[in-house]
Amino acid sequence: MDHRSLAALFRRIVLAGPPLLLGAGFNFGCGSFGDCPAPDTTETVAVGQMDAGSVDGSIDDLIARCQASSSDCTPLCERFAHMGAKSCQVVMVDGGLEVRIVYANPCGGRCPEGLAPPAHGGTGDPLGAWLAASAHLEAASIDAFEILATELGAHRAPPALIQAARAATADERRHADAIGRLAASRGAVPPGVYVNRSPIRDIEAVARENAVEGCVRETYAALLACRQARAATDPALRSAMAGIARDETRHAALAWAVDRWSQALLAPAARRRVREARREAIEGLLDAPLAGLSRDDRAQAGLPDEEEEARMVGALGARLV
Repeated sequence: MDHRSLAALFRRIVLAGPPLLLGAGFNFGCGSFGDCPAPDTTETVAVGQMDAGSVDGSIDDLIARCQASSSDCTPLCERFAHMGAKSCQVVMVDGGLEVRIVYANPCGGRCPEGLAPPAHGGTGDPLGAWLAASAHLEAASIDAFEILATELGAHRAPPALIQAARAATADERRHADAIGRLAASRGAVPPGVYVNRSPIRDIEAVARENAVEGCVRETYAALLACRQARAATDPALRSAMAGIARDETRHAALAWAVDRWSQALLAPAARRRVREARREAIEGLLDAPLAGLSRDDRAQAGLPDEEEEARMVGALGARLV
């Protein structure tokens, strides 16, 4: 899909929802054009590395409760997981126990391969913690676009695609700064970004990551940003999302342009694998961790409730297959 068709699609999907914020200074966000859920990551923590003590009881008690019932692992996750934790479990390994924590990151654009789970930081209120996690992923997108530009160059992509990927790094720096300031205003500290970069990958690996991170996750992030720019009741957040929505829609269009270019270089079997990866990513869109936010938090951020979120995912997914 090109830039114009993405803009029109986002507008139709957002406007098809319930009546949203209107009034003086209204800005649709993605209406003036010229870019969640990232893949799960797992962190393993040996029990011996954990601090002793907890407001919910000793470490032994927390582990025992989690071992007895997976539904009772929440206190353990809350005590030791970082921002964006999706689940945790206690597993037996040689020499003792360890806790495996799975992170499902919020929508925030491209997630680079090798991104480490975020470190602990000041979390503030729930919306502040969500914004801090989003700022972390916006910062990670800087690395993602730098890697994309390098790999496009290595595979002799058209200069316009390489230049657009490089330009997107500056956009993501602005996004990370803007969302980071909003998080800080709520007492949350965005964690640092650490990416273990791999050597230049083959064209199929590049195409697959672009299909998942760009054509699906970044495209959905752009759609959410358009809704936030229209609906956020927090004026500062709504203003920030107006610019971010324009940039992210441009980034999503870049992803689809890279997809068109890379498809021509792939063998039929590789094209099928890339399409299957994209389909699986579409099915996973609803795993974005918005459920931890209250109704008021969602309204402040301009995020949809569960019902509208499902409708938006369905409408977008029908066009992305």
